[in-house]
Amino acid sequence: MSKLITVLLFLIFPISLALAGGHASKDEVTKDSSTFMMMMRVPDNKVGEVEELFQSHEKWMRATHQGPKEPNPIVYVVTKAPEFKNNDPSQGTTGFTYLGVFEAYRDASGFQAHMAAAQTWDDFPKLNEFVGAYAVGGILAGSVIGTMAD
Repeated sequence: MSKLITVLLFLIFPISLALAGGHASKDEVTKDSSTFMMMMRVPDNKVGEVEELFQSHEKWMRATHQGPKEPNPIVYVVTKAPEFKNNDPSQGTTGFTYLGVFEAYRDASGFQAHMAAAQTWDDFPKLNEFVGAYAVGGILAGSVIGTMAD
């Protein structure tokens, strides 16, 4: 049950970041947006390797995803948190850390352009390796069903 709660919190947190503000503009998530999110549960002794991968990903995103053409994300967030025993910080950690990424694009064309461009990222094979070893959940080409902007 605590893992389910942690996964749900991971899914809600980046969406709440993306939707904060309450006033629609071209730079906010709307119901037309397309999203990607993934979460990994990583042994603490491997967290540095996964963080290096996400640093490489961010560098690649900055070099290839700055518009004006797609892919041009309106939200890009990488986040991490320790896994707590029984989902209770007072009980300590389990020896695992959750790391996740959330991306939102104006519409499906942005997400499709991102996926096409992914093959140009040198560390894409390493991402697939880590996903196979550590991924615990994700959403690919997600549909936004609610925002604070609508």
